[in-house]
Amino acid sequence: MARRTPAPTNTLLAPRASALTAVLAAALAGEPEAVHQARVASRRLREVLPVLTAGHERAGRGLRKDVRRVTRAFGAVRELDVAIGHFDEAVAAAEMSAAARATTRRVLQAQRAAALRQARATLTRARLQRLQTRLDELAVAIATSTTTDAAAVKATMATRVARRARGVRQAVTGTGVVYMPERLHNVRIAVKRLRYALEAGQEARGVRATAQLTQLKAIQDLLGRAHDLHVLAERIHEVEIGVVQRSRATARDLAALVRALDGECRALHAAFMSRRNGLLMLSAALVTRASAPRARSVA
Repeated sequence: MARRTPAPTNTLLAPRASALTAVLAAALAGEPEAVHQARVASRRLREVLPVLTAGHERAGRGLRKDVRRVTRAFGAVRELDVAIGHFDEAVAAAEMSAAARATTRRVLQAQRAAALRQARATLTRARLQRLQTRLDELAVAIATSTTTDAAAVKATMATRVARRARGVRQAVTGTGVVYMPERLHNVRIAVKRLRYALEAGQEARGVRATAQLTQLKAIQDLLGRAHDLHVLAERIHEVEIGVVQRSRATARDLAALVRALDGECRALHAAFMSRRNGLLMLSAALVTRASAPRARSVA
């Protein structure tokens, strides 16, 4: 009887679980970088959990929901951290009254504080303890498993990468020459998911294709900035509407900033369009690679 090679499941789980639990306390304390790291760590963990919990349904039951809750709880906080940073960056280069700057920043800070309070209400001590317990149970289940081998994990991750790559192709083909923020955001989400799946898939195979990950990261960053500026423009527009009756000068400054942000978003859309074909080619290559092992095994 052939001996099974231990599956790389624990190497996929342990660093991702540790990265998440290590930053939760600081994130709940409101530290912006910890909030960001909690979101990233939760997304990376979510990408491998469907693979890791296969065959360990009892240990994995509810765990994916727990981790998704972390991602969502910190979503608004992170969005506002980024909005505040981009706002400070934008006004540094804009002609804007002190009143317009102070009013907008005060609103953004208040919204951020409210989002953090909601995150704390969602991620209670009991829920975080349950998350830790379930992660520990899954780690034990994986360590004592005799039914999962390395080949199965690699094949499952390859299938997942291919599915994510098809998702990117579908999202990209939905974009066009006309700037549509929602469609760009869909591409950003799809690229992010593919990147995290590819990272895990490469870890399972013991390789790292830096060029592919670098290409995906660059596009993710470009689309991320476009989305963040679009969100900021919408928030500033809301402030503009609220102050127009009290100070038309302040409203004019804010309207000018919204136009400037919209202009940069459109420029970023154009930059993405120049990379669109390259992203489609990368996605197609990943789908082909995932099907190659199956083709060879059939032959």
